[in-house]
Amino acid sequence: MFTVTLTRWQIALFLYLIMVAVILAIRPALMFDMEQNPKAWGLDMERGVSVFSPMFVFPMLAIICYYIASLIELAFYD
Repeated sequence: MFTVTLTRWQIALFLYLIMVAVILAIRPALMFDMEQNPKAWGLDMERGVSVFSPMFVFPMLAIICYYIASLIELAFYD
């Protein structure tokens, strides 16, 4: 029987790429301005900055994807 075992890094990378592609396709208003440019990080809503800028969200998303991949590996590969 042919089985494929994915490593934790492969699962995390796959999840991360899918999530980033979805975010970039949707371009939520919390992360992008009206011209579809990424917003800068900051707390002042009047200046067009956001707490959820891509420079903050994408690294956090990578950490979350690695954690999810670890849980998937523990659940299915042990």
